[in-house]
Amino acid sequence: MRRLWFSALKVLAPSLVFIALANGAYAQKAPPEQAMRFDYVKATDVPAMAGGVFRKAKCCDITEWKLPRPTDAGGGDVELTVVAPISKGKHPVVLWLHREGQEVKRAMFVQEAEALAASGTASLLVELPFKQPYVLRADNNAGDAETITMAVIDTRRALDWAATRPEFNIDKVAVVGHRFGAWAATLLAAVDARIDALVLMSPPGKPSGWLQVTEQPKAKKFRESFDKDAWISYLAAIEPLDPEKWIQYAAPAKVHFQFASGDEWVQTLEQVDLYRAAVQPKTRQMFDSNELLNEEARKERQIWLKKALLGK
Repeated sequence: MRRLWFSALKVLAPSLVFIALANGAYAQKAPPEQAMRFDYVKATDVPAMAGGVFRKAKCCDITEWKLPRPTDAGGGDVELTVVAPISKGKHPVVLWLHREGQEVKRAMFVQEAEALAASGTASLLVELPFKQPYVLRADNNAGDAETITMAVIDTRRALDWAATRPEFNIDKVAVVGHRFGAWAATLLAAVDARIDALVLMSPPGKPSGWLQVTEQPKAKKFRESFDKDAWISYLAAIEPLDPEKWIQYAAPAKVHFQFASGDEWVQTLEQVDLYRAAVQPKTRQMFDSNELLNEEARKERQIWLKKALLGK
């Protein structure tokens, strides 16, 4: 019903899309002129190739999938791991968006996905183009901006495919993102009305500002690798995508922030400003950890997701 209401409002107010909140206030999804950077050619039938199914007793079925990326978004494949409950029926869905780094893969979330499957929730672990962030590209100073944009489109493609499958309940969708994954998750929730809940793990708030002043060794080295004109070009490319500019449009999705007190990549003020920019319903928790978070955060995340999707 909510999505029918959303569609009707799109027709009535093409310049701004509004969604009614339970408390009577209104929040808008991102205006079309902003959201159009994440547009792509959508299809009701998304072809996919599946690998073999691995059944884990008393838990779940685990399958690897490849989906064709939209041709207007560069072509290639979107790879994902599906962790689905063994039980029949339509299951709520969690999209897991991993952090950046050469060594990082979507498999980092498999154990959490298995734990949710045992309670009746399916997971889609999306492989994102985050292998080489914060790297100077001599021929493309907009590299990270394009990477984040591609991640949003890839995740929307995965959700399009899930909507064609009988085992997924697309009326109950949560997204969990870590660092760059949290950046992409924020943008996704700002432009896609299918997102009902959002967990942001160690999210950046304003990368375009932080990168100009930070003394974090890797980030400082990255900054100093540019000449002046190239650095201006890089900042100009990522500044419009700063999560702080987009988080307000995530409503009416529930947003939960998991901040780390020892985060080397995000300043405390940046965390505060990002939280303030978000619209209710929103919650936050600070953990005594570095940006990778800890076991306490994992347990808290599981509890929050179950309550948001299953009411448990």
